[in-house]
Amino acid sequence: MSAQRALQADDELGDDEMLDVDTSAAIIRWMETALVPEGIDSQRWEQWTDDGCTARIEADGVPVTPLMLGRWARTGALR
Repeated sequence: MSAQRALQADDELGDDEMLDVDTSAAIIRWMETALVPEGIDSQRWEQWTDDGCTARIEADGVPVTPLMLGRWARTGALR
């Protein structure tokens, strides 16, 4: 399997589908460090991951994109 396109709000992950590369990298960073991107409530982040990372998530009221998550995974900076 390989990474696939970013999910839209009305998409559902099937058993054979994966998250995009950037979101996956952010999840791995969180699992390794227990850090959450700045501006995102840690409980909200955990609920978002528990729900499959498919819903909209915001940092300080700004929608977070997969590209932003990838940047955070690489550098620790969301924006």
